[in-house]
Amino acid sequence: MDELAAFNRSRWNALAKARIQYSRPHLDMNEKGAQEYLNKNLGFSHEPMPEIAGKDVFCLASGGGQQTAVFGILGANVTVLDLSDTQLERDREAATHHGYDLTAVHGDMRDLSSFADNNFDIVFHAYSINFVPDAAMVIKQVGRIVRPGGIYRLTFSNPFWTMEETDWTEKGYPLRQPYITGQQLQETDTEWTFEDDHGNPQKVAGPHEFMHTFSAIFNGLIAANFRITGFREWPEGDGNADPGTWEHLLSVLPPFMSVTAVSIK
Repeated sequence: MDELAAFNRSRWNALAKARIQYSRPHLDMNEKGAQEYLNKNLGFSHEPMPEIAGKDVFCLASGGGQQTAVFGILGANVTVLDLSDTQLERDREAATHHGYDLTAVHGDMRDLSSFADNNFDIVFHAYSINFVPDAAMVIKQVGRIVRPGGIYRLTFSNPFWTMEETDWTEKGYPLRQPYITGQQLQETDTEWTFEDDHGNPQKVAGPHEFMHTFSAIFNGLIAANFRITGFREWPEGDGNADPGTWEHLLSVLPPFMSVTAVSIK
């Protein structure tokens, strides 16, 4: 484990122990809720929604007991890899609660060499690729382990998202960082502020994050023999909100991008 992995592992363990929203397993989810989640998070593809039951699904760097619960409830054979031990504990908690089998692997998304070629029907990659500097390296490995015709769903940060709502200047929100793929983002505040599952305020130092340009993501997918089938920008904000507020900033620039792609190798 290199310095970056060790640092981000410690940060995500701390965030998970503080019960950040990404580390709250879906213990109350039922089959209807799981299908609704998929309709929202895969339904923007122009391909038909795949049948999930019996599929081999890989939740890549997606620990926390949320995505794995969705696929497990719907009858998939679920494998999850994550750098955080605590996040994987949440996945095991959800699997035990709902009664589905789960393969949980502690590891780094930059090294998928332990997985065989053509091993998965679906790779679901929740927001995490921005925690490593080389997106193409990860995407290339996904292209190897997904089966021909298999689906890769990837979420990444909008590369123009380099501002905060407090940066409002009466004219707009200025870009603060160069548009360079792989560059570490220089945050003005390295601590993540959030409420835990009991509503208590928490402030925990976050992991290192890196910019990935649109060309890095989409050319990486093309080079790995993926055909892009859908693209989504989210969440939506409120254009009528007061400038300098979170909802107004979201209406100007959504922070997250999700793409679906099909392997054509």
